[in-house]
Amino acid sequence: MTAPLGVALIGAGGIGEIRAEAVAQTPGLELVAVADIDRSRAEKVAGRYGGQPSADPLAVAGQKNVDLVIISTPPNHHADLSLAALASGKHVLCEKPLAHTLADAGRMCAAAEAHGVLLKTGFNHRYFPAMAFARRLIDDGRIGEIITVQAYAGHPGGVEFGHDWVHDSAVTGGGSLVDNGIHILDLTRFFLDDPVVSATGYIANLVWPFGNAEDNGYALFRTAGGKVAQVHASWTQWRGYRFWVEIFGTRGYVKASYPPMMAEWGQMPEPGIRTKRRWNLFPAFQIRERLKGWRWTVVQSFVEEMSLFAEGIRAGREVPATGRDGLRAMQLAHAIYRFSREGVEVKDVEDSPDDIKR
Repeated sequence: MTAPLGVALIGAGGIGEIRAEAVAQTPGLELVAVADIDRSRAEKVAGRYGGQPSADPLAVAGQKNVDLVIISTPPNHHADLSLAALASGKHVLCEKPLAHTLADAGRMCAAAEAHGVLLKTGFNHRYFPAMAFARRLIDDGRIGEIITVQAYAGHPGGVEFGHDWVHDSAVTGGGSLVDNGIHILDLTRFFLDDPVVSATGYIANLVWPFGNAEDNGYALFRTAGGKVAQVHASWTQWRGYRFWVEIFGTRGYVKASYPPMMAEWGQMPEPGIRTKRRWNLFPAFQIRERLKGWRWTVVQSFVEEMSLFAEGIRAGREVPATGRDGLRAMQLAHAIYRFSREGVEVKDVEDSPDDIKR
């Protein structure tokens, strides 16, 4: 039997606690340490899921019995904690967004490569069943060559959906585009399979007075191969949290969405003929979520994400979404911030300098 990988969790807030629950359910992982500047939170999580509690995150990141560090703190702490862990030879899974600035995200990626360890971005939405189903349709050639992607993510943006720091751009690096929007920016890249080379769009504060943290972000991207993507991230979705990604190919389409977990898709024999709509409703999943709640869904996505990462660590190979994937998604968001500020189309988006400022 292979010994489990020792996991240190840094950040024992809401997401951190869900991460700890998922680690406890992931084969091959063992929670050995939980750190939070509020020791009582670390003690609560460690008492429930295992590991030694600590109020010293930097010390925990360097422990000998730790192989993997999970960073679940506010984004403005991601870089310092990740860099310390990477320098200690630890693999890192960092929650989204990868950092609160492009410069920090770039340093994190460079450090992982320099120290020969793996950095993974916490884009668990890739592992939602509807998104995985859409990816399989594409990989199997069922909808032909991808030509365009449309994506949306929204929630009401109030206290129900985050701490006050979520609305503080000094902590997060932006607003809706780097909060809920960062997931669909990653999914847009995931489905396009083609580097984004230009971007235009706008940000706005239509309801919430959050200053530099936009409550709506609208983006239009073009890839090197001429594919086009439209993305809208919102904190003014009054019906509650929801997101979807719709992918159009030369032979059909697929729209993956949540909640509820669902995929609508269709194929056509040739362009111009209306497709027959089909649905995959994931009935077993729907029943389990109804019985166990939304948290169960997140835990399951975390378990799959971390299981694959553990396999990658043991094999010495990167597993998407990588640190670079996290950086690329941030570059898409920051390209829209730049266009909103300067009014000039942003070129070579995924190769843009890592020091773009809002």
